[in-house]
Amino acid sequence: MTSWRWPATAVAVAVAVLAGCGSTRASGTGRPAAPVTPSLATSAGYPDGTWAVLVMGGAAAQHNDFWQVFARPAGKQAAWRLATPLGVASNGGIAVAATGGPNLFAALLPSQDLRFSPLARSTDNGAKWAADGLLDPPLAATPSALAAAPGGGLIALTRAGTVQVAAHPGGSWTRLATERSVAGSAAARSCGLTGLTAAGYTAAAAALLGGTCSRGGHLGIFMRGAGGWLAAGPARPAALAGRPVEVLQLARSGAADVALLQAGTGRTASLLGAWSTANGSRWQLSAPYPLAGAQPRSAALAGQALGVLLNGGRAITVTGPGAAWQPLPALPAGTAALAAGAVTLAAGPSGGFQLLTGRGNQLSVWAAGSDSWNRSQVIKVSIPYGSSG
Repeated sequence: MTSWRWPATAVAVAVAVLAGCGSTRASGTGRPAAPVTPSLATSAGYPDGTWAVLVMGGAAAQHNDFWQVFARPAGKQAAWRLATPLGVASNGGIAVAATGGPNLFAALLPSQDLRFSPLARSTDNGAKWAADGLLDPPLAATPSALAAAPGGGLIALTRAGTVQVAAHPGGSWTRLATERSVAGSAAARSCGLTGLTAAGYTAAAAALLGGTCSRGGHLGIFMRGAGGWLAAGPARPAALAGRPVEVLQLARSGAADVALLQAGTGRTASLLGAWSTANGSRWQLSAPYPLAGAQPRSAALAGQALGVLLNGGRAITVTGPGAAWQPLPALPAGTAALAAGAVTLAAGPSGGFQLLTGRGNQLSVWAAGSDSWNRSQVIKVSIPYGSSG
């Protein structure tokens, strides 16, 4: 893999910023990032394979936690390989987005004194990366803060509460909206929008935003139209009346837009999957899954199936509209004790899900059997302990 090569004007800024890394907490710009569930650990498929992100290394307090990208090319015999862009400290997290073909985009979240988000682009499934500009204000710490359009454009939800877009790879970023302007739309007022949590695109390249709605109306997904931000759905079932609903993740799989929602809080909260094959409209829901006090740790997309890791060593999946959630095998011993970002599900090469776990510098890939997980691959990762640069 190759390091990112920034333009000369950016290098001077980066050197000055990175010189202070390793000694102070991230201050970022704008408002602080809100707590996130699920974590940034996630995975999704794209036409040429599957990507996954999780954290490895040591304690966050010592800046020894480094987020890593892994990729598995399409094919039943293909193996996972390390695909992390080099050159910038990844303590703050990494967001990945994919478009048609083998194109991947990666953005680093701010950490310590890094106050912007460098972006990189790969055209060979993460084997090599090239610099793709800088995002300032930096990316928000949500799993779906970065998305790629079918034609290669990008949309980003920033830590400052703005929505930025780039028309093409390497293009300049322009402001599409702010959290306040979206909240002022008729669609957002009808559901009591309190914040934005996700960004995406439909298969027809229309911008999508997800958020948290505090009251009635639709369930917090908005689409950019000629008249501004419109309610894209799904409609709120009567059983969810009066409950706040948050869009936890938003992604595209083929021609379908897929979302993971949480309705309610505490012991009465439920998870729901949502799907649209009509370019972001006419959404359909799964059956609700009562969390009963459990918390989502990470979520992944395999085709149109959603897989969610819960605390306590449990995992569940749902295959599509109207379907009920089903349990996956209990996680391997010791998995529940790992940090939330060190474990994620990912699409398996023959359907279903695999499990990826990071412990120290070792990534383990587990295949799901009928009642257990069997380790199928191990990757040793070089972790730069003691340095965040």
